[in-house]
Amino acid sequence: MDGVQEEDGIEYADVIHVAMAAVPGSMDVHYQSDQLARIIGYGMIWESLMTMTEDYIPKPELAESCEVNEDCTEYVYHLRKGVMFHNGKEMKADDVTASMNRWISAYGSVREMVGDSRFEKIDDYTVKIVLERPALFLNELIAAQSQCSAIMPEAVIDGVDGTTGFITEYIGTGPYRFEEWADGQYIKLTKNEEYQPYGSPEEASGWWGYKHAYIKDVYFDFVPDNITRGTGVLTGEYDFGFQLPSDNYSMFDGNQDITIYKENAGSAMTVFNKKEGLSTNPLIRKAVLYAVEPGHVMQAAWTSEDFYRMESSYMSQEQANWYSKAGSGYYNAADKEKAKEYLKEAGYNGETFRILVNSDNSFFTAMAVVIKSELEQIGMNVELKSVEAATFLNQRNDSSIYDAFLATPIPVCVPSMQIYLNPSWPGWTTEVKVQELNRQINASLSVEEAKSVWDELQEYCWSEALPVIKYGEFFNYSVSTSKVKDMVYFNGPYLGNAKIEK
Repeated sequence: MDGVQEEDGIEYADVIHVAMAAVPGSMDVHYQSDQLARIIGYGMIWESLMTMTEDYIPKPELAESCEVNEDCTEYVYHLRKGVMFHNGKEMKADDVTASMNRWISAYGSVREMVGDSRFEKIDDYTVKIVLERPALFLNELIAAQSQCSAIMPEAVIDGVDGTTGFITEYIGTGPYRFEEWADGQYIKLTKNEEYQPYGSPEEASGWWGYKHAYIKDVYFDFVPDNITRGTGVLTGEYDFGFQLPSDNYSMFDGNQDITIYKENAGSAMTVFNKKEGLSTNPLIRKAVLYAVEPGHVMQAAWTSEDFYRMESSYMSQEQANWYSKAGSGYYNAADKEKAKEYLKEAGYNGETFRILVNSDNSFFTAMAVVIKSELEQIGMNVELKSVEAATFLNQRNDSSIYDAFLATPIPVCVPSMQIYLNPSWPGWTTEVKVQELNRQINASLSVEEAKSVWDELQEYCWSEALPVIKYGEFFNYSVSTSKVKDMVYFNGPYLGNAKIEK
């Protein structure tokens, strides 16, 4: 492979191979909540009006600036001029309004914040949205990877698949173009030679800032076997291995030729189907709460306390503004006899409790085995419906085939962005009080006011609503060869400024 000669005399490689565990169901990041699609696409293929620094501060990206009125009901975005899409056409307000309004339609949490308001074009380089109620955290929502507000050409949105509603072309403004999807093998991105960076060359944080795109071709290789994904980095077949199992950590720890990346990757949860089936009964949900020992679940899935922590707060300790102990008395309070009482009160009569499991991730399987065993100990009949990732993502949308599924939502910067509180996301948290308190958070005019409401909402979720059961938080680790330099690890690998020494 050809190299790139740097000023410091070091020769760098043109190609990087990133080994991922599974294949995304789709690369339509507006409608696909799959983390793998977001890692591949966000900041690489697509950019947003606002994006996030490593300190979870939203900053302008495709917007040159943003003006917000005093009561946070009007946001005006002035667009950067001369930004070109990968198809050679300039990004203008028509593309931005089409993208942002499609984004609103895709995410219930966004619709909860903006209501019926939509983005409007003022001129070719200015858009605005006028809200019926305050939305202090709109820019945080726009900047988040978890609800990916990708800007794409209006023509791409107009040309979605008539059956699925998904986009059929992956065209953005980012430093890399979508090149190829070899089914079951890899997704290839290639450097966008016409990319227009923003900011100063020395300044970058999180997904925000100047992107050099030193590497020419990026391969996201699909390698479902955990051992192969890890040993492939050791042998040099892959440059980076994403989310490796904790019981293989000793393969890499202390190896000077390996760089280890570790982060709070999310919360381990059971998400209840509250639309139909057994879990619509809150007494069944309480039975599950008291039946399962969170520590057993976390230990089985992540084996060592180096890779998990027991935690009741829906927002992690690292998010000091939002960390809350509200409802913590209901956490880690397993009581099999109390669980049986709730089952009896619910009128449970041996019906099958169906848990949908993504079998492509070993930690989900480990979680499921423990949960099944502990529910059986209180007399429940449990079926594990284990399917590969793409099927899981499809079946998760069908409320008729499961009572709960296992999930690991990533950290978010504002609690109302928690995807499992979204009334249209699988699990269907439509509880009136939950949604009303969520709206109050979004309409707050200060973080202090919003935090008070958040404490009330989290207490209510643990004590009554139980949309989910959180077992704890887990720390993923990924590895690369030590030849990989300047790679950002922020909710997954970000390669905008990465280099690889030959």
